[in-house]
Amino acid sequence: MADLYQVRHGQAGDVMGDYDRLSDRGWTQARRAGEGWRHLGVVHQVLHGAMRRHRETAEGFAEAFGGLPEPIEDARFDEFDHQAVVRAYVAEHGMPERPDRAAFFGFFAAAMARWSGGAHDADYPEGYAAFQARVEEGLSAAAAALPSGATALVFTSGGVVSAVVRQLLGLDPAAAFRVNLTLMNTGVTRLQVGAGRVSLVTLNEVSHLHGHPELLTRS
Repeated sequence: MADLYQVRHGQAGDVMGDYDRLSDRGWTQARRAGEGWRHLGVVHQVLHGAMRRHRETAEGFAEAFGGLPEPIEDARFDEFDHQAVVRAYVAEHGMPERPDRAAFFGFFAAAMARWSGGAHDADYPEGYAAFQARVEEGLSAAAAALPSGATALVFTSGGVVSAVVRQLLGLDPAAAFRVNLTLMNTGVTRLQVGAGRVSLVTLNEVSHLHGHPELLTRS
C-alpha cells in the first residue's frame, strides 16, 4: 500500500479579488503543517497545482518539514474558477443586496448548482463535468506513479479535495459542495493506494493547528 496526502492551501486573499496568494496567516498555517506532519518520515513525491497559493503552501510546508523532494507542478490539481461560477449566476439572477454570511452561502450554493447542472456549460471556462474528469485523471496518474510503501503529498484546493471525495464515496455534486464548505486551510486528507484502487482514510485533519484557534480558517 502507498499513501497520498492532499493538503489544502493556506488562507488566501479576497475571494472575489486577488485570491491566488497566501496571507501572512496562510504562510503560518503552511509552516505549522510542515512541522506537524514531520512524523510522515520520508516523502517520495511532492506535487502541487499550477496556482500560486498551491506553490506557496508547498514552499511553507517544505520549509518547516525539511528534506522534501523537488515538487512537480500538475495543473490537473488546480481549483475550478469560482469567480466565473459566481459571475455566470449573477448575470442570470442578479446579486443579493448586502447578504449576510448565511445568505451568501445560500447564493453560492445556488451558483454551484447551476454550474454542476450541466445545462449552461457554455457560460463557463470549464464545465463541472470537465473539472471532475481532470481531477480524477490527476488522481489516477498520481496514484499510478506511487510504488508500494511510498508516500506522496499533493498541495491543492478545497474543490479538488471534494471532487476526489465525491469520486471515492459516490456523492452527488450538492453533497460534494457541502464537503467543500467544511475544509480547513491546510487541512490534510489521507488517501490509501493499493490493490488497484484508491480509498479515503481520513478527511480534513488539522491536528497541526490545535491550540491555535486563530489559525482555524476556511478562506
